[in-house]
Amino acid sequence: MRVDDLNRRTVLQALVAGGSAALLTGCGASGPPPTASPAVSGTGSAASDRISITDQRGKTVTFAQPVTRVVTIPMPSASLLVAVDRSAEHLSAMHNASWVAMRDGIMGTMFPRALELPHDIATQDFTPNVESVRALNPDVVIQWSDAQLIEPLENAGLTVIGLTNNGKQEDVDAWVTMFAAMLGKPERAIEIKARSDHELDDIKSVAAGRGSAGPSILYFNRFTGGLKAAATNTYNDFYIKLVGGTNPATGQDPLPGTGMVGLDVEQVLKWDPEVILLGNFDQAMPQDIYSDPVWQRIAAVRERRVYKVPLGGYRWDPPGQESPLMWHWLSDIAFPQARSGLRGKVREYFRFLYDHEVTEDELNRILWTAANAESANYQQFNAA
Repeated sequence: MRVDDLNRRTVLQALVAGGSAALLTGCGASGPPPTASPAVSGTGSAASDRISITDQRGKTVTFAQPVTRVVTIPMPSASLLVAVDRSAEHLSAMHNASWVAMRDGIMGTMFPRALELPHDIATQDFTPNVESVRALNPDVVIQWSDAQLIEPLENAGLTVIGLTNNGKQEDVDAWVTMFAAMLGKPERAIEIKARSDHELDDIKSVAAGRGSAGPSILYFNRFTGGLKAAATNTYNDFYIKLVGGTNPATGQDPLPGTGMVGLDVEQVLKWDPEVILLGNFDQAMPQDIYSDPVWQRIAAVRERRVYKVPLGGYRWDPPGQESPLMWHWLSDIAFPQARSGLRGKVREYFRFLYDHEVTEDELNRILWTAANAESANYQQFNAA
């Protein structure tokens, strides 16, 4: 697609207008559905252009020129901004959980400046430290749309873009579009969405062509210190079903409530999931389950189908710029291959997102090949 042949304003408005109002949990605080479809206008291609963005709570903010100082509070937004920008130069501060993912993944290797940035600007529940944020003199603050999280910032005179914690892929498209617009790089939104759409169509096509049902897959957002699993209205439930699996937490005996819901081992024993996914919000590894006698009666443990979810430029378990890679990884987990093509896809995606050539050692880190080595069929992701 040639961006020069398009009316950028029309394209960007169309990209974001398709954003879903369905609730997403799994990457932060939940918020109300947007009151209006987010939209952007202006190209941001010159300093004289005015960039207007209607965020996911329906409020319009306007910039006289592309932003250069951005503070991000929602966890996915720091790495997403870097991916859209292909740089950490315009990121001024982030939530500590975002910083931890950069430190533990390879974002800090690709963009070492990011690890030097302040990351104490909000509490664990995203309540902002307003004075710390003001001291950074940001052009804009990215925050979840909950009024109690945004109002203290706006009352302090700060410009805020509100994100809703929605669960469809359209929500990631909306975030990318808004970030690209405010950075003066609207063409990046078009490129990222086009590639994501291609991968989504590919996954859907492969899933539709299978003649057998997929395994039951249970995702743990938290494992140590109390179990929390992905219930209804989560991105995790979306991609489990996308690849052809089933989620016992949303099946015939579902967990009550939405989002990440607490549960006990007895409920997991009752479901007897065939695959267990361990997320990147705590330090749990497959060996922790394999070595615990309590879990031995569960099919996923008996068949050695417990897996640590990859951690790349950001965690793959919540929505983000690397979600298409998660779809492919999970598809191969659910329906193992003799040899997965995922390593090649990661290389291509990292060139596209970060202009970074991934090494074999980095691929092993991203895919947790050592931690997952004792799990069934994981050799499909090893280097050739």
